Amino acid sequence: MEDRRKGFLAVIFAGIIFGCMPLLAKNIYANGGNPPNLVFWRFFISVPILYLMLRSNDISIKLSKEELKKLLLVGSIGSAGTAVLLFLSYNYISTGVATTIHFMYPVFVILESIIFFHEKVDPMKIFCTVLCTIGILLLYGGGSDMSPMGIGLAFFSGITYSFYVMYLDKSGLKSMNSIKLTFYICLISSAVMFVFSVLTGNFTVKMNTMAWLLTSILSIIVSLGAVNLMNVGIRIIGPQNTAILGTFEPITSVIIGILIFGEQFSIKLFMGCILILISVILIAVFEGKRE
Repeated sequence: MEDRRKGFLAVIFAGIIFGCMPLLAKNIYANGGNPPNLVFWRFFISVPILYLMLRSNDISIKLSKEELKKLLLVGSIGSAGTAVLLFLSYNYISTGVATTIHFMYPVFVILESIIFFHEKVDPMKIFCTVLCTIGILLLYGGGSDMSPMGIGLAFFSGITYSFYVMYLDKSGLKSMNSIKLTFYICLISSAVMFVFSVLTGNFTVKMNTMAWLLTSILSIIVSLGAVNLMNVGIRIIGPQNTAILGTFEPITSVIIGILIFGEQFSIKLFMGCILILISVILIAVFEGKRE
């Protein structure tokens, strides 16, 4: 039970850290950065730090051919692919609408568990997933910019992220040391994002000192913190619970928007947060009783 509690806390804290990204990102963009370039540097800056952590802890970086194939797949499609699809969707629809569609990924995780792995999903998890979905919709609401291309790109970003969550669990990669796993995911993702940034004309090193400082901070807390914690959570509590608890990310983003950016607070936002929190509490209580 103690390990599962650690898994729950790891995913919740990962969601909170991910939810803080807009606060840093907006300041980075204001000082010369752009979204694709930021994602590249976010992954790339953390690579040498993770490497030093592996060496200092005497953790081997050697991989078998099978492990390399799996990491290339999850790093390029699950990690970098999700970022690319989301950024492309922003060209057609608002970030709010795109985020709403992307955060349907807990539903995709449940469906993948049933369709591809023939797992019996607890009714409570299905109920909590529905609550989370309604909560996300209330947080971001709809929009008038309903481009089919943008909707499709955001939709597939949710699918690729659900693939990331499921594949780490089912491929056996979850048993790999979490620092080593994060190192290779960041290395592969940075390579993919570098190519994407160059091809789209977004690659730049022309950022001022403040932008570089904030980018470095974001890289450390996200790659070394959030990504690592998320991988730990997947290993301990599984992909379904991780997907549901990951909805702490949009709650954190909404709270930051209200407290720091002065965005409007409404009953709809409040109800969205409450529904997500209820689903998280139900999952925690349900899992505790099952243990």
